[in-house]
Amino acid sequence: MNRSDSERIATVLESQGLKSVPMDVEADLIIVNSCSVRQSAVDRIWGKLKIWKKFPHQPINKLTNKLVFITGCVLPADKKKFESKVDAIFPISDLPKLPQYLKRKRKLKILDYFQIPVWTLQKKDEIFIPIMTGCDNFCSYCAVPLTRGREYSRETKDIICEVENAVKKGFKTITLLGQNVNSFKPNFVKLLKVLVQIPSDFQIKFMSSNPQDFPDKLVELVAREPKISKEIHLPVQSGDDEILRKMNRKYTTTQYLKIVSTLRSQVSNLYLTSDLIVGFPGETKKAFQNTVNLCKKIKFNKAYIAQYSPRPGTVAAQMKDSIPKDEKKRRWKILDQLINKKPK
Repeated sequence: MNRSDSERIATVLESQGLKSVPMDVEADLIIVNSCSVRQSAVDRIWGKLKIWKKFPHQPINKLTNKLVFITGCVLPADKKKFESKVDAIFPISDLPKLPQYLKRKRKLKILDYFQIPVWTLQKKDEIFIPIMTGCDNFCSYCAVPLTRGREYSRETKDIICEVENAVKKGFKTITLLGQNVNSFKPNFVKLLKVLVQIPSDFQIKFMSSNPQDFPDKLVELVAREPKISKEIHLPVQSGDDEILRKMNRKYTTTQYLKIVSTLRSQVSNLYLTSDLIVGFPGETKKAFQNTVNLCKKIKFNKAYIAQYSPRPGTVAAQMKDSIPKDEKKRRWKILDQLINKKPK
């Protein structure tokens, strides 16, 4: 999603006559497309700010001052800390207003940032198309509802139009994006059925999916439709039911295993990936072992594994972060070795 947003940011900047430069320290304008989901991502911004301030401004694109903006996912607590260090902080939904922040006369007539065309990907094979943003699930560890807001789906006709244009430009892979893509309104399965009818040789991927919104009808469509990728990203987060309950994930390990079993029985050449969090508050050695056992049983092709870090404003941030950093790292290494570095 951040990559997709960055491409739209680039489109707006190009529409204002600005051009990219090879090195960030050379730039007149730097826009940080941030992610508050992990503390490490926020820490990297602080490190970059120290570097950028060391370099004097040498105008290239006729901006009188070196500017640093922050957009993307920004928690209120992080925004308060950054406000005095940067020139502007704005939500990604305000992207059409960017010329105003730059004090440019060429204003965009587009009101919805989803409608900003992507110019920067025309020479590549894959294009990312957001179909919704935000989330209504409120997982206890997750900052998305605080930074992106409540769930919002694009108009079906706009999505169809963007996919048709992408196919005409020669893109071979269309990746549909959303924080919880399967909960697209009015109906995700119906949307896919329409998109696969678009003539041409291309493939559709989608991410991320929530197990609670992965109906049998979606499995059946993935299984029978050649235009839909057999690569499915299905975040499990934990293999322990008590931890899943604390995370406010609305499924059990038994329900997750049932979905995987259905996928494997119907989808040939399934490539299954997932997200996992280690060191969540209250994750005992037994709870972690349950996650290990689940991963051994499922045999994911790949997994993105995070060491838990509390995000200000979330429910989990009020829980005691009881797992030491060294233990989180050890657990991360065990899962990474098991899933991502298993012998070929």
